Amino acid sequence: MTIRVRRSPRGIVVKLIDSTLAGVRFTRSEIAESVGVSYWSARYHLEKLAEERVIRKEIKPWGRFGRRVFYYRVIPVYLYRTQYAICFYTEEPRTKSPDPIAEFRVTVVSDRKGQYDLADFEQVCIYVGVILAPQTYWLKQHTLIKADELDEPIDPDELEYSVSAKKKLNYCERYAIFYKSRQGEERLWRREHPYYWLDPREPLPTPRSGDFEYGEDFIKDLENKKVMLGRLKMKFNNERGVMESVE
Repeated sequence: MTIRVRRSPRGIVVKLIDSTLAGVRFTRSEIAESVGVSYWSARYHLEKLAEERVIRKEIKPWGRFGRRVFYYRVIPVYLYRTQYAICFYTEEPRTKSPDPIAEFRVTVVSDRKGQYDLADFEQVCIYVGVILAPQTYWLKQHTLIKADELDEPIDPDELEYSVSAKKKLNYCERYAIFYKSRQGEERLWRREHPYYWLDPREPLPTPRSGDFEYGEDFIKDLENKKVMLGRLKMKFNNERGVMESVE
């Protein structure tokens, strides 16, 4: 006895819709005829794909009392995250993670690639330290770790986690934290989450007594005050992602 297994038309349906131009809509009957299945089979697979958001469904009035159901392709929408971070440590990492002293970071989410330069972001990170701690004791440390991410595709719903202050596209945000000496569980936390800043869903280290954390709003306000007082010759352009002379 030979058992015949009929191949699911699901893949053919998806391929047919994806091969069309954006905005082209199909009815169930058109899909059934093109794929070579019954109307009810086409309806079943189309509804399932719409539920899973593989394709989109649209219902329009048809005639006086009727309606027609159309299906069309989903155009993938991505945003692009770019960020750069520098973390200063008390000593060279050996068998244990050394105490961090300070960390500076700049992050932006853009709607197209190639808008920002990591070399500019490195300069921005240094100036974050200059703005917050002009004595630059942190810069005299021998050990620092740099990390970056360039035009990493992300889903649109990650925007608010990546740039939490303004939640705006094409607007760079800065962040800084000055650490208290950490022992025990906090050192373990950093070993387990060495790249926490790369994933906005990962928790930030919880500031404790002696830790100081600064976001874009605070940094921008302090920067403007120092510029007005003549103590700072450079100012951050959040849209362009570069430091610019104020003279």
